[in-house]
Amino acid sequence: MIIIGAGLSGLLTAYRLKQHGIDFKILEARGRVGGRIHTLYGENQTPMEMGATWFGPQHRNLIALIKEMNFDYFPQYHSADYYFYDPNSPQNGQYPLPDQTPSYRFANGTSQIIHHLASLVGQEHILLQKEVTNIEIADQVIIKTDNDDRFSCEKVIITIPPKVWATQIHFSPEIPSSLIQVAKATQTWMEDSTKAALEYQKPFWREGNKTGTIFSNYGPFTECYDHSNQEETKFSLCGFLNPSLNELSQEERKERVIHQLSAILGDDAKNYINYQETLWEDDPLVKVSKGQWNQPHQNNGHPIFRENYFDGKVIFSGSETSDYYPGYMEGAVQSANLAVEKLVTVL
Repeated sequence: MIIIGAGLSGLLTAYRLKQHGIDFKILEARGRVGGRIHTLYGENQTPMEMGATWFGPQHRNLIALIKEMNFDYFPQYHSADYYFYDPNSPQNGQYPLPDQTPSYRFANGTSQIIHHLASLVGQEHILLQKEVTNIEIADQVIIKTDNDDRFSCEKVIITIPPKVWATQIHFSPEIPSSLIQVAKATQTWMEDSTKAALEYQKPFWREGNKTGTIFSNYGPFTECYDHSNQEETKFSLCGFLNPSLNELSQEERKERVIHQLSAILGDDAKNYINYQETLWEDDPLVKVSKGQWNQPHQNNGHPIFRENYFDGKVIFSGSETSDYYPGYMEGAVQSANLAVEKLVTVL
């Protein structure tokens, strides 16, 4: 069995196959595991999430996995207020934060689930920097990579985003045009997102009448949250930047971020010890074409992804294919579980 992609869905698929005694290899184009789960760590080892971050009690498959793996998690911290930032608007200011469904974060960073699954799968089964370019389906499935490696298997499970495999992998024989059309028009979660985080020695925004929860149509932070760790010993502010700033240099974006935070929180915002950011549109394994834009979650969960192809020799999986919270970590977990159930039923 070959699994394409070492994100959450690919790694969990591999772990489930291992539980059933089914042999496999994972081919991952990047030099790291995790896909769109990507935790960076600051000078004080403060976890700063550049990708998947939050989950809620409604994400039942992810919660079940968390309990199975005995991971620790904690509720997202919010003060009583939020700040709406638009210096050109009379609405600029601080307001009470409405009640909302609680959201949670992984203790020590979301990447801990990735690294734990990778250790359970075994590094010998994960081949990095193996970008798949061709899949030939006959009696056996032949998979070719960009460095001319060839792999043969009975079945392949593709867990990378639909738009990526539809544009970057050549299939022989060709897959149905209806599937290609939907895949190319399927929004890839995070493809238009830019995330940034600033690490601080102390959470000064919790002092006085201040808040680390910020929303803005103006930016540069359109959403910003308190990203202090569970023990409240490491501190950061993290969130999403306005994508209109992507053409600027990192230094220019950082200057605008500091200006915004200083205007809201005062000069203490300038005393950061580490700044991190990730432009997901610069990752060709996430954003296929910078000129293309899809509605958020467009075609996510489309039933065409779960149909039978090539007598079951090719299985399309991954977060965007799930019919339950597609595009989220929950969708990645559900799609992995369903793909393995389908395989075990046939074998």
